[in-house]
Amino acid sequence: MPHRGPALCLGLILFLPLLSATAAAQNVARIQADVVGVDLNRERTHAVGNARLAYGDFEICADELTADRVTGQVSATGSLQLRQGERQLRGRTLEYNMLTEEGVLTEARSAEQGIIIRGERITFSPRELVAHNAYFTTCDRPDPHYSFNAERITLTAAETQHGGTPKSGRLSLNRARVTYHGRTLFTLPRYSVAVGSLGEPGGAPLPITGVSRDDGPYAAISYSLAPTDERTIADFSYRYTTFRGVRGHVRVGRHLGPAELSLQYVRREDGADRELRADDLETGLADVMINRCPEYGLRLPGLALGPRLRVRGEWLRGSYSEAFAGEQFARADADRSSASILVYAVPYALSPTITLSHAFGWRQSSYDPGDEFRVRFYSHTASITMGQRGRLAVSHVARRGSGETPFLFDGLGPERELLGDARWRLSPTWRFRLVELYDLKARDVRDMIFEVTRTVHCLDYTAGWRKSRGAFYVGIGLAKPSAE
Repeated sequence: MPHRGPALCLGLILFLPLLSATAAAQNVARIQADVVGVDLNRERTHAVGNARLAYGDFEICADELTADRVTGQVSATGSLQLRQGERQLRGRTLEYNMLTEEGVLTEARSAEQGIIIRGERITFSPRELVAHNAYFTTCDRPDPHYSFNAERITLTAAETQHGGTPKSGRLSLNRARVTYHGRTLFTLPRYSVAVGSLGEPGGAPLPITGVSRDDGPYAAISYSLAPTDERTIADFSYRYTTFRGVRGHVRVGRHLGPAELSLQYVRREDGADRELRADDLETGLADVMINRCPEYGLRLPGLALGPRLRVRGEWLRGSYSEAFAGEQFARADADRSSASILVYAVPYALSPTITLSHAFGWRQSSYDPGDEFRVRFYSHTASITMGQRGRLAVSHVARRGSGETPFLFDGLGPERELLGDARWRLSPTWRFRLVELYDLKARDVRDMIFEVTRTVHCLDYTAGWRKSRGAFYVGIGLAKPSAE
């Protein structure tokens, strides 16, 4: 029979503990509402008006809800707000089971890991969320600046194992339409990315356009095609250029324990497009175009050698060709295999603002018909952190080479160089980056990157210039999502 009272709470110690063999059985469900009715024969509770049900880390607020003690089934309608752990959801109707911790929400909105998902229907559990006829964005405006629309969106939950740092969930979409201010830019057959990579360069397939000395006007995108299974790798990069046609690569791979087995096909790669890094064993940065058709290999992304040292390794094999920019005929063709190892120290502090790190490496390349080329690599890096305002890193890099190679891209390059990388935040919305590669032997600036980025709510707009390519470019990226 119904009982009336202001936000009446039956506990429902009377209604529930839910008896089950699962661990969830140890929780007690409590219901509050303006009006609560209990059917003791059918073991159901019906709550109307400001209804609230709390069970473990799950909570529902609704206009009306019904809960069954035996099955654990909960139905709710009207002004729905839900919390499941760190996940927050809203919707029109809900079907949820407290024993299995699985539910279905219609006309739904989810906020989790800084990601906002809206869909006609969302099914969810502690492990993952699946949205149908939905879109995701990190923009919390009523009309998002951008969105990725898809028939199906899957978001896996973040994980923390053995007291380590949290591992972000993974976002996967089938037939995603990328929209910008209401306009569809392009459609992707499949898109998958770790949530923690969304605010990183290359984390989302938004376009980069520009003009360079060798390519002329160009447009480029790159993104991951990987399925929800995080052991599988699938990356795609596409660049359309006015002067040099289509360029890009496709790479597929598989994680085998700590190692990564990969196969890739590269068409007309320009070494000068690579990012400038202090731990890069590649030496040439020659002005040549490279084809790798195909290249397969085994990589060890990072393995601890104790508390202070890490090691990366790589073995590659493939057929390569190289041509000067603007020429159709290859200047060199050969089969090539290479093995490399890089050992580096975990950065250690000299003071609260200064850290040091060191690395040394070795690479040997062998070619058919029989040449060999070896490189020894050393680097020392000092980093200065200026609070939230910026960071300056200066690296001294030395290389020694021996042997012969038919390829310019595989050559030694500068024997000694300085690499400076400065990043500065002028305001919450403006920041810049300057990277300079200085050849100590030739006493010349060999390459330079200058970028200015402005954050407009959820998007980063970047304009930049690169010396080695004579390139000016602009691009759109996602601002780093913040947990809601």
